[in-house]
Amino acid sequence: MRALWINEQCSRPREAWRAAFDCACELREIDASQLSSRAAEGEWDFVCFNFDFPEMTVLKLIPQTKNRWPSAPILMLTMQCSLELALWALRVRVFDVLVKPVTNEEITRCLQRIAEAVRARSAQSVRRPQASVAPMPSETRYRPQPTPSLRLQSALAYISRHLNEPLSESKLAAVCHVSPSRFCREFKSAFGVTYVDYLTRYRVEQAKRLMSNRAISIADVAAAVGFTDPSYFTRVFHRLEGTSPSAFRSGPTALEHAPPGASAARLGAESASMRP
Repeated sequence: MRALWINEQCSRPREAWRAAFDCACELREIDASQLSSRAAEGEWDFVCFNFDFPEMTVLKLIPQTKNRWPSAPILMLTMQCSLELALWALRVRVFDVLVKPVTNEEITRCLQRIAEAVRARSAQSVRRPQASVAPMPSETRYRPQPTPSLRLQSALAYISRHLNEPLSESKLAAVCHVSPSRFCREFKSAFGVTYVDYLTRYRVEQAKRLMSNRAISIADVAAAVGFTDPSYFTRVFHRLEGTSPSAFRSGPTALEHAPPGASAARLGAESASMRP
């Protein structure tokens, strides 16, 4: 597959996991400032935006890119893990958001899905560009946060690989080789939310992605993202999304059923009563 790879404000643009993309794809690598130049010309199977923490000027390029290549799936690689950013990405039809550091297994699954989309595209009529009116995530209006420490990056990677397991603050603190109190302080300072808030949001977001496969039962989805009690999963999901998992799944798309901004607004008041 041929891919346009766009770097912007990356602390380490040549991360080790890049080899998985390099081996599977023919990449043309450019900076965001070159997107409107001849360096970006061509037909691409997919487009990838690679940044650490997104700023508004960069995110504005994504819907523009989707209009330019409406049939090409767009990936976002980022260290930013907020619910608001994930929802914005879905609303502007980003194909997938991968949180760095990315594992080879995640990349392989993502590329398989892209390959399936490319094959299906050849049998479809030409897509017309669609205007996007999704508001920018509020976090992009401010200066990007400092790059999280390596130990917090390892914690995020551990969460993504062990999401179906109990993930207490003490366990993640042990992964980072710090005390639980220090881990909680560093996590809140780096990401602006508590560890419990982040984990709850992340689990629900991953559940929403899994529910797009209607062959998976709600109970199995709950177990896959770390909720051992399906009824508790339903309560948490309803508190964050304003609807039950089954009603969410029965809508036209998972994204269209999510009330814009409702999850973020409710989470702060309710997180004290939620425990992953």
